[in-house]
Amino acid sequence: LSPQRKQASLLKMATPAAPSAPPPMFYLADIGGNQALDAFYLLIMGVFVFFMQCGFALLEAGTVRSKNTKNILLKNLLDACLGAIIWWAWGMGVAYGDSASEDGNVFIGTAVGGSGAFLAAGWGTPKGGFDGSDGYTISLWFFQYVFAAAAATIVSGAVAERAQLVAYLIYTSVITGFIYPVVVHWVWCNNGFLSGGFTADKSKTILGGCLDFAGSGVVHMTGGVAALCGAFVIKPRIGRFDENGNAVPMPGQST
Repeated sequence: LSPQRKQASLLKMATPAAPSAPPPMFYLADIGGNQALDAFYLLIMGVFVFFMQCGFALLEAGTVRSKNTKNILLKNLLDACLGAIIWWAWGMGVAYGDSASEDGNVFIGTAVGGSGAFLAAGWGTPKGGFDGSDGYTISLWFFQYVFAAAAATIVSGAVAERAQLVAYLIYTSVITGFIYPVVVHWVWCNNGFLSGGFTADKSKTILGGCLDFAGSGVVHMTGGVAALCGAFVIKPRIGRFDENGNAVPMPGQST
């Protein structure tokens, strides 16, 4: 062989073969009408949102006095525990109960065409409007549940050291079971009168509705307004101000 042909032959031998086509890895996207990947995304994002409870706990425990640390941590825990039961029982139904129904209520979710999301009785049955075969419904439930718990926990910091446990549990039940899911229905359900991104029939909306991609209004403004109302009603902590109205230092612990 000539030096040129010999060199070309050696280069050909040294060049690795082209890799074969990768095996199909995304069959998951074809399950349940292309919603399985959405379900996975909602589940992971829900876990991240759930970690907000840890942040709330550290913030509030470091703000209150040491004698009230266990109390505020217990309230944060009860927000998550009680909120899960309420969101399963009727919160999800109030938020999405008549989703995709032409006769759906624009103000609050109902059980049109079956039990829908109330007590999870309609899940897994297309007649109930919630087909659970692809996991999307359950993931959506978890995602919205952790947001409901976050909205309730926002208020706990505003009324820290001033609300008895029984009163706190009552307010948590109300905001998780009625206030927050109704706002969700307005903005994030496809029958809500403020749902600019989901309600197809714009005649049901007011001025075309609004867009809230990450919950700045649905979650944080709802929780913030409830916190403001709670702080206004309960008033400052005993000993927070002197007789002249001057603030008295009340340092928190060192968390």
